[in-house]
Amino acid sequence: MLAALLALGLGAGLGVAAVPAHAGTSAAAGTYAQTRYPIILVHGLTGTANYFGALPYWYGMQADLKSHGATVYVADLSGFQSDLGANGRGEQLLAYVKQVLAVTGAQKVNLIGHSQGGTTSRYVAAVAPQLVASVTTIATPHRGSEFADFVLDALKLDPTGIATPVFGSVLNIFGVLSSDTHNTNQDAIAALNALSTKTTASFNQLFPSAGLGKQGSCKTGAASESVNGNTHLLYSWSGNAFQPLSVFGIVTGVLDTSLGLIDPAALDVSTPVFGVAGLIMAKSKAGANDGFVSTCSSLYGSVISTSYKWNHFDAINQLLGIRGLNAADPVMVLRTHANRLRSAGV
Repeated sequence: MLAALLALGLGAGLGVAAVPAHAGTSAAAGTYAQTRYPIILVHGLTGTANYFGALPYWYGMQADLKSHGATVYVADLSGFQSDLGANGRGEQLLAYVKQVLAVTGAQKVNLIGHSQGGTTSRYVAAVAPQLVASVTTIATPHRGSEFADFVLDALKLDPTGIATPVFGSVLNIFGVLSSDTHNTNQDAIAALNALSTKTTASFNQLFPSAGLGKQGSCKTGAASESVNGNTHLLYSWSGNAFQPLSVFGIVTGVLDTSLGLIDPAALDVSTPVFGVAGLIMAKSKAGANDGFVSTCSSLYGSVISTSYKWNHFDAINQLLGIRGLNAADPVMVLRTHANRLRSAGV
């Protein structure tokens, strides 16, 4: 069950790919999304540029940005790995950023990360601030994920100690097989630990950001930061599809607000998966959430919205563009944000 929640629900959650493979601008593009600096889309946990070399993580989103004039690249990092260390996603993304800059001749990039991709982007902004113009995080667990805590705690219940390595190995194999480049640099347990509430607190101490509000406040921080004289514009948004239902203060269920009364999205396999995860989150007192990240945990910089009726998949237009009748169009949300960056001069 836990493997299914991660592999199915969070998988649409370096071997660094050659830059031209996931890049470009449409020849007949308009200028609505044409930013000053290239955009790099950064995937999250279990992600890759294209699952099994065929299914884009950012489903329909890169193509839409390109059609509106954006120069946009898609990073291909380890799907299961910590952000830290020589083999971590942070250094992988930094290497990719340098490749993009070399190819384009640009001085900086706009980083847009989904889920763990947001903390990966923050890492690069912290260690190489001169290369980054803006950081945008989408459904990123800046304060950690109670669902990640739940999985790690459940694994610890096994008295034999076998569950953790077996579970990790299964996800690592999934990561290699589904990777666009069959990337073998996978460590699922390290990735889960990186997204736990305890480890993200340590990450925030190592890489503080003005975009974060005070710990425990459920408030965001500043809309920009200056790191060694380099200004970064900071943004975030997230979904809150799952609203806790309670009786006498005890959570008894969650309401999936993304779905209409009769909704084809209910047949999407990710919908019930995230429903279970959303309930686990709610029972862990996370409050409104998207099935992996709570509203409070997602807050960073200038908050565009935390009211999109999305689950964690919906934010990247998965699965296959299917979403509930009440859910906003994530492709349009991202396109509008590219125009926002354009208007801000980055």
